[in-house]
Amino acid sequence: MLKSLAWTPSGGLVADPSPDRFAEFIANPEAVLWVDMEAAKAKEIAILRKPFGVAPTAVDECRDYTALPKVEDYGAYILVILHRIQFDESSRRMNLREIDFLVGKNWIVTVREDSSTSVAEVHKRLVGTPDIFREGPGRVMADIIEAMTNRYFPTIEFLEKEIDDLEESMIEKRDAGDPFGRILSLRRSVVALRRSLVPQREVISRLAREEFRLSGAPTALRFRSIHDELYWILTELEIYRELLTSAFEGFAAMASNRLATISNRMNRVMEKLSRFATIFMPLTLITGVYGMNFEHMPELKWPWAYPVLLVVIVGLGFGLASYFKRTLPPIAIEPEEGPPPLVTRVWKRGEGASRKAGGRG
Repeated sequence: MLKSLAWTPSGGLVADPSPDRFAEFIANPEAVLWVDMEAAKAKEIAILRKPFGVAPTAVDECRDYTALPKVEDYGAYILVILHRIQFDESSRRMNLREIDFLVGKNWIVTVREDSSTSVAEVHKRLVGTPDIFREGPGRVMADIIEAMTNRYFPTIEFLEKEIDDLEESMIEKRDAGDPFGRILSLRRSVVALRRSLVPQREVISRLAREEFRLSGAPTALRFRSIHDELYWILTELEIYRELLTSAFEGFAAMASNRLATISNRMNRVMEKLSRFATIFMPLTLITGVYGMNFEHMPELKWPWAYPVLLVVIVGLGFGLASYFKRTLPPIAIEPEEGPPPLVTRVWKRGEGASRKAGGRG
């Protein structure tokens, strides 16, 4: 799908002009042209070669997915490759999508593979306020990138809530489902965001320094503001990564303690059974010998044989029990678990994230 906006000081805004007129607007130094390509076909991609004069290598960059954001200077125009986030809190799915900017002196082309709320938002704003085009194509790119950056704040708030829930489950010792799976999933999300946003912040930094002379000072200030927001987001992500690492180690320690407790209980049970078995082994030997019913056993004819044997068995049992009590340590009794310790939070992490996400919508 191809959408475009063209603006001139004399003619005002022209919505979706014919591609045949693109060369006319590009040749007019006072005009500004924005072409947005969504899931562009080969015929639409060919427009980049003529009339925009985009090099084949840049066209290939727009067709293929690029793992890391970057910016390349082609002289008459620049190619900016950034990542935008698509996050669905209900399904807890987070996807990073690529968006490419080709920015010339008085034109800008955005290329993306699917729909973008940020691009639609800026398109609607420009239709309502076309005078924004007076600041040039750099301002259009800055508005889109700012809208994209704002989409990260709900994700940051969601990560904060998830980590808080994991911490509370540890403190309250309640069932957290599959804590290791949740921690690993959250940590993968945090690492993926950091891997994308670190080079993206560097790209924005280069744009904020007016390295490519795209626009004037006001647009550069907007890029600096975006850079500061990305810096804050990366700081939060670094904190979350450390907290998730600590939570993983904490859950691992708790699991290890539970296994050690079960092992200790089994050892105590085995110790009790071993003591009983040791006491009854000689008694079983005595009863086994006199249970063989051989004919020539002198004790069988003795009238006091049965009571004497009972006395010997009982005395031997109590003697062994007394010996074990004196020589072996007593069986430890496992103390009952007390209430969880009281934890006082000195500061509430991510307090600014909630305010910022709520304020930006």
